[in-house]
Amino acid sequence: VEKFFSAQPHPFIAEMQNPSKYTLMGYVTEHYHFLRQWVKSCAFIIAKSDSYDVQIYEMRNISEEYFGQGKERPHIDLLLRMGESLGLPRDRVLTSYPLPATRRGINFWNRVCRDRHWLLGLVSMHSLELIADRNVKKYGASFSYFDPKILDGDATPETKDFLRAGYEADVYHSSDALNLVEKYAEELKMERDVQSYFLLSEDKFSDYLNARLERGRLYEKEL
Repeated sequence: VEKFFSAQPHPFIAEMQNPSKYTLMGYVTEHYHFLRQWVKSCAFIIAKSDSYDVQIYEMRNISEEYFGQGKERPHIDLLLRMGESLGLPRDRVLTSYPLPATRRGINFWNRVCRDRHWLLGLVSMHSLELIADRNVKKYGASFSYFDPKILDGDATPETKDFLRAGYEADVYHSSDALNLVEKYAEELKMERDVQSYFLLSEDKFSDYLNARLERGRLYEKEL
């Protein structure tokens, strides 16, 4: 809470209280690369864990990212549609390369999920969903991930669709994942390792959020 949502919040969180279109464009591009790694990370966890509840949880995550649920669009498509509504062509995102901070984060999460115990991959990836959990103010946060007033404001419909989907999904995603982490950390006696990787992952995520801002500033100069 202190790192991201205090009275002096993370710069990206501060910007998301009233984001410019360029900030949102930067969000789209860097998050696209993050989501591609996210799906790979989920797949590593499925392959390395023999726990049915963990496998089901991660398969649901992959499905929501790439295929959607019921009538809901895939999360990655909602992201790209938001970019298009702001004037950012989909092809430009798809052919882009992640900025260095995003690349460092992706490499870290890839290594953890590929090379370390699956539980460390689980906590490293899914603890990140706490950042978008709308219940964060219950724990002393001064800000939430974005100002919910955006959903009732003049943002593009596609922007509202993307933000709303993540806002609603991460409430149960993060709690489900943390319940699994707590269960298996105790069962496998890995509490200290889990805490260490939680903190390492939050540091990488902080840098990655800065990359979203950096990309937004680049777009502001270019477009």
